[in-house]
Amino acid sequence: MELSVLTLNLHTYQQHPHHCPFETMHRHEREVHILAEAIAQLKIDVICFQEVGEYMHDPITNPYGESPSNMAFRICKKLRQWQLWYHIHQDWSHIGFYRWREGTAIISRYPMQHNYSAYVSTDHSKKNYMSRNVTVSCIQVPHFGLLHIANVHLSWAHHGFFDEYRQLKKLIDSRKQFGVCADLMVGDFNAPAGEHAYNHIVGHAEYVDQFYELHPQRFYQPSYHGQIDGWKNSHPKRIDYIFKRNGAPMKIQYMDVIFNENFYPIVSDHFGYLARFKLFPEYR
Repeated sequence: MELSVLTLNLHTYQQHPHHCPFETMHRHEREVHILAEAIAQLKIDVICFQEVGEYMHDPITNPYGESPSNMAFRICKKLRQWQLWYHIHQDWSHIGFYRWREGTAIISRYPMQHNYSAYVSTDHSKKNYMSRNVTVSCIQVPHFGLLHIANVHLSWAHHGFFDEYRQLKKLIDSRKQFGVCADLMVGDFNAPAGEHAYNHIVGHAEYVDQFYELHPQRFYQPSYHGQIDGWKNSHPKRIDYIFKRNGAPMKIQYMDVIFNENFYPIVSDHFGYLARFKLFPEYR
């Protein structure tokens, strides 16, 4: 059996920024449609979005994210309109770009259990754009069991990455009690391939970079184009990843760049990654 996973940083409604937030949302209907269409056409099982925007003056819903301005919820609603039911779990970290609640979202075709979110940064302030809240969930994959997903957007190496990663690991390890079969860390790590923060993740071989496992010759291929926020004074780098815990009963079969104009249009300042895994439930 197979499982597909998509990760993409959505760029918090900054593809078409406009003074009026509702005009901005209207202009992003194109991106919403492209993303929903790709998920539907490719039958993607699990989607991890970072920098999910929601207008700061909209009421905060319970569960969080069901505001009409929330971009992940807009994508999920479009899929449901097409009779494709997806579950969703999300939370927000801080106010980004002056008017948007900015957070992470996990969307799944399969039931989600033990949904949770937690700050991994020292600062938990909604006013500080450096505060980092991650979303985690256990996906109940049929004939396999629970797959734990941690969807993250971490800080740069010089702005707290190492402390945040330590807290992230503690959070993930605390959830082994649920009897997970495998776990993935997914998202925008702000840790360029080959540099200190990246090596800190893979150095002990606990987690394996799935793109590198399939494409070692493309190790430095960037996951964005041009110059983006946080990386204005450097050439493009690979900072978006899917990491699999070593020894998990699943093997990467396919992983490549998506939303890069060659494979679906560009929808963000980041490219996305689409991965397909073969699952081995008999080895649980």
